Amino acid sequence: MNNAAVDERKQLVDKVRAHLRRNYPSELLKAFVDVGARRKISEKVKNDFSALNQDQVSYVVSEIVGLGIIETIVKEYEDVTDISFNGTHLEVETLRGMHRHGEMDEKDIVKIIKKFANAVGEEFSPKSPIMDATYSNLRLNAVHKDIAQYGTTIALRIVEPRLALREDNFDAFAPKDVFKLFEAIIASKSNVTISGETGTGKTELQKLLLSHVPYKEKVIMIEDTPESHVKILYPEKNIKSWITNSSVSIEDLVKAALRNNPTWLLVSETRGQEAYEMMQGILTGHKIITTLHAVNARAIKSRYINMMKMGYQINETSMLEDLSKNLGFGAHIEKTEEDGGSTRRYQQEIVEFLPNGETLTVFRCDLTNDGIEYHYGKLSDLFFKRMMGRKVPLELQEEIKARWGVYETIS
Repeated sequence: MNNAAVDERKQLVDKVRAHLRRNYPSELLKAFVDVGARRKISEKVKNDFSALNQDQVSYVVSEIVGLGIIETIVKEYEDVTDISFNGTHLEVETLRGMHRHGEMDEKDIVKIIKKFANAVGEEFSPKSPIMDATYSNLRLNAVHKDIAQYGTTIALRIVEPRLALREDNFDAFAPKDVFKLFEAIIASKSNVTISGETGTGKTELQKLLLSHVPYKEKVIMIEDTPESHVKILYPEKNIKSWITNSSVSIEDLVKAALRNNPTWLLVSETRGQEAYEMMQGILTGHKIITTLHAVNARAIKSRYINMMKMGYQINETSMLEDLSKNLGFGAHIEKTEEDGGSTRRYQQEIVEFLPNGETLTVFRCDLTNDGIEYHYGKLSDLFFKRMMGRKVPLELQEEIKARWGVYETIS
């Protein structure tokens, strides 16, 4: 686009903005945070500037009460997950890989941040140089140029109510045998902890596991930000969805959840002393599906111990025994960059924690120079007894037994 065209579009936006401020100030203010008010503003622009076509109306409204280029990118890349600006250029991360998005001026980025700040009532200035905020389905972290050496930076996470990991595309993540195993794990009411680095898809696996939970089993979902959208994805399930705020922590919500007597407690990410309260829930019969950061699945127990110690005095030996007896399964996810810049997320390892402290490797995926190698271990006789006790469909039990076999535990 040449400079004359850019100037013309800017003049149009300034003209419409001035008109809206003069004639519809209250509607304009609401339109930043209210979708209904934004639609009304679009109608006002369409009626009052009848010479504009629909694309022009959408562009102008996006620039005035939306997030401009961010909204354009979200429309352009349907599978976008993250947008970041490192002070000099914009990077777009999708499920297929990374893309550099043209040339962006820092001034444009600051405008977007200011717009975001206005929408959520936050300040972004040298006095408040770091901003964390959520607006609609967007989660933004911005760092001011006063402390960002090469210019203002942003990290924007886009969260849509969608299932990126499903049965029909699961074989790109792990063999279908593993899908069946997860189905059996949930049907047997076994606890699951999902580990991995940021961006590996831990939340997506958590949402997939929830798909196996039947309606009759009550679920409470606890998150810092509205990222999972499980109430939208699973309207037929019996789910209570809770969000933390500045005065209510994950630990507070875990305590409240246990008083609601759920069958399943889903914590989007366990990262602190709330691990202790979650363990108390496990010991009283509640089931958990949660995620955490760990180097591998075998490190999950020690991560729980370290998180509990952030707020509680615990007997490590006794707690390790409780974890071994009750933690169930650990599932570790990793990601790798493939040729062409795409990102592959894959189920790297699944382990079963046994009461005697032993950890069984149930499944492992190794990436080698010759390609992908899958390794299948065994499942404990305790797990098969649990499946029988929970009346897991016999056909599913037989499939699991034929694929994995039985590991006889020592009493």
